[in-house]
Amino acid sequence: MKKISAILFILFTIIFLSPTFTLADIGKYTHSTFYFYTYEPYTSTNSTLIKNGTGYIISTPASHAKMLYSNLNKSSIRGYSLEFEEADFDIETFVKKLKIEVKSIEKLENFTFFYGFSPLFDDFVNLDNEKINIQLAIKSNTIHIGVPLILGSI
Repeated sequence: MKKISAILFILFTIIFLSPTFTLADIGKYTHSTFYFYTYEPYTSTNSTLIKNGTGYIISTPASHAKMLYSNLNKSSIRGYSLEFEEADFDIETFVKKLKIEVKSIEKLENFTFFYGFSPLFDDFVNLDNEKINIQLAIKSNTIHIGVPLILGSI
């Protein structure tokens, strides 16, 4: 039951990260790392800043993500991602909850990548003439979820 609760919490966290919604209180899921991809740098005692080409990756424990989000210039944010470990991650439940239309699945080395479109998110990118606004990368028990894509390296 705890694992199902954790998965549902993650699902709702991702839903609330969309510009259509308000950022959820994600501090309850403390064993994850949250990444903001921005055009402007931002530093705090609870975050790490990495310059990545013309942008920045700001990482923070999920327990500090809501506070960090409130301090960021919203027009500077290019995307979000969440990284966590979950042995029993149920991709089918995730796809159903977010109403994702899976556009493609790729397997590269030890990763499985899922690309899809969910009507719950406003932003999207075009990949191979398909609208994509959510990407998952799964390797063993580590899950990366990006909106609209995982913009950093995994």
